[in-house]
Amino acid sequence: MRRPRRFFMYRLFWRGQSVEGRTAGLVKQVGTEEFEYNRSSWILPALNWSTVMKARARIDGGDEAVPAHVGDIELHSLSRQMFAWWLDARGSRVMPVAEDVQPKGLVELLSYIRLLQWNEDGDLVHRIFGSALVAASGIDLTGHSVFLVDDYPDRANDLARLKMIHDHPCGLLLHRNYVASDGTVCTCEFINLPVSGGNDGANRIIGTIIPCQPIGEDKLKFNVTGAPVLRRAAFIDIGFGLPDAAAKLSV
Repeated sequence: MRRPRRFFMYRLFWRGQSVEGRTAGLVKQVGTEEFEYNRSSWILPALNWSTVMKARARIDGGDEAVPAHVGDIELHSLSRQMFAWWLDARGSRVMPVAEDVQPKGLVELLSYIRLLQWNEDGDLVHRIFGSALVAASGIDLTGHSVFLVDDYPDRANDLARLKMIHDHPCGLLLHRNYVASDGTVCTCEFINLPVSGGNDGANRIIGTIIPCQPIGEDKLKFNVTGAPVLRRAAFIDIGFGLPDAAAKLSV
């Protein structure tokens, strides 16, 4: 199993290039004491809260079609911009295709994006893990499974939620808790939206990750290798209603 690479800019796997490996045993190989938080100067602006709040999808229209809330959860500005790009890329189709995922419209969001792909083994692997996410976690997850822990109490439900995104076309909003460098708990927002496989046939999920509340750059050091702590889960209606299992799998 290869070791995760650290502090590379996002690697752009836009089309059919191979993605290496799963993350089985990753936690055993890389302990938190090995995480590297030495940050190059070029990444610091992306960690500034004002930069996050100014980030915009580069699309012809605005974000008027994007809801401000999903249920009782207010969407973060970055999540709304990700959703605005997705709606624009989709057009009149059910969802965008893999070939629609191009840097041009996403350039201001790229540092915060994760692009996931289902592989033949039924695992969900990171194809892109944005540079700001690498800086905050101290680890580059590109090429590794989204399931950093092989077994934890809510894993089956997490997998069911992610599969539902394509089985019944919808989005998924997650709030997860992480412990910051000073020991405080920080809630991060994950928006997850479906992308069809296109030429290679492998379905993808695209979204952004961002703290729900402002946090200083010096505290943006999270341990992401433990069992994930879910605070909220809500499905997003993208025009086809909500899946029957939404009530059971929402939190």
